[in-house]
Amino acid sequence: MKNILSLIIASALPFLMTAPVLATSRDETFGVETAILKDCGNSDDGVVCILALVIDIMSIGIGILGAIGITVVGIQYLTAGGSEEKTRKAKTRMFDIVIGLVAYAVVYAFLKWLLPDFGS
Repeated sequence: MKNILSLIIASALPFLMTAPVLATSRDETFGVETAILKDCGNSDDGVVCILALVIDIMSIGIGILGAIGITVVGIQYLTAGGSEEKTRKAKTRMFDIVIGLVAYAVVYAFLKWLLPDFGS
């Protein structure tokens, strides 16, 4: 029971790290291209705009890969069938994925601190 509870908590981790979505006014409509480049049109610093775009794309990719990785490792853990080696490998992989997600969250928080206007 303890292992299943820890697996459920670890599987929910990527979904807890998502960014909030803010509502827009009704008269403001824009497509995907405009949403990505919305702040870049008025920006004087193109490097910050490109950095923000790259970080946004990386965040989406890492979130998706983290969720898929945790799901696959959870299935491997549940289907280990009592094999100590398979269980140990699954636990090690789960630990590595969680450490990677935490490391990315720390780097992202550092970028937010370093560039206060980043992502706003």
